[in-house]
Amino acid sequence: MSRVRPTGAWDGTRFAHEGFVYGTDHELVHRVVPFVLEGFSRDEPVLVVAGERVRSLLAAHLGPDLGRLALFAAAETWYQGGARTLQAYDRDLRGLRATTPHWRLAAEPVWLAAEDGREWSRFESVANRCYDDMPYYSLCLHDRRRLPADVLDAVARTHPLTWGEGTPVPAAEYEEPGVFLRSVQPAWAPRPAGAEVLVVTSPWSARRQTCALVPDDRRARVGDVVLATHELLLNSLTVAPYAELTTWMEGDVFVVEVSDSGPGLPDETRGYVPPDPGDGPHGMWLAWSLADDAAVRSGPDGTAIRLYFGP
Repeated sequence: MSRVRPTGAWDGTRFAHEGFVYGTDHELVHRVVPFVLEGFSRDEPVLVVAGERVRSLLAAHLGPDLGRLALFAAAETWYQGGARTLQAYDRDLRGLRATTPHWRLAAEPVWLAAEDGREWSRFESVANRCYDDMPYYSLCLHDRRRLPADVLDAVARTHPLTWGEGTPVPAAEYEEPGVFLRSVQPAWAPRPAGAEVLVVTSPWSARRQTCALVPDDRRARVGDVVLATHELLLNSLTVAPYAELTTWMEGDVFVVEVSDSGPGLPDETRGYVPPDPGDGPHGMWLAWSLADDAAVRSGPDGTAIRLYFGP
């Protein structure tokens, strides 16, 4: 254990993000316990958010030191959907940064094992960009015995660090957030021939038109559709004289596309990033939060964003 370097060369000034995949309880304990004890030795707050089995193992091996943890919480209670979970997480991180020079977190996102929790991989990817200047080490725990192959593949592609030879090392499979997001967003196909297309020059006048386009069996979602679409139109009309609003059904999913001929987005990840509390609401973040899914195509000739609303 003395040869283990739990955080390698991390100096506590920026975000470090490791995806630790293990297959035995022994591997888990011999990775996490030194990580926790190193934090104590550096007077860093150490937070642990994990499933019941991991918490039990750590409690048994930490003994009295368990009480020194700044947080020891059940991950099963944390997940509220991707956007809401990230917003709560973001709030906690900003609170820590206001009071703490640097800290470390060992977290087990147990919800990745469920179908409706897999979108979290997108937020893991975006964290590498939006939290780059946050001074903490995030050790993400993934049990290969309970996670499917596609989730483990996403872990490798969304974490810049992995564990090797007793120290964190660069992950060979890691992808930049923009690349990863494009690969996991809904497949981008041409608009269907029967799609409704409107040319919009005022986002306010388009609200009634958007409302009328929502199918009868989606009326329960009309508020979400109108507000999300309005936010995207506001963005488009700040960079272009008009936007196109296109809607269609894709199976049982209602699709809304807002496109413009502006200069393109500076960062395609911004819809996944919680707004800075000092800046007020961000249109793309709000739209992403209201829709069930989203996809982006952006370049120097314009931007098209699709929002997906299920039953």
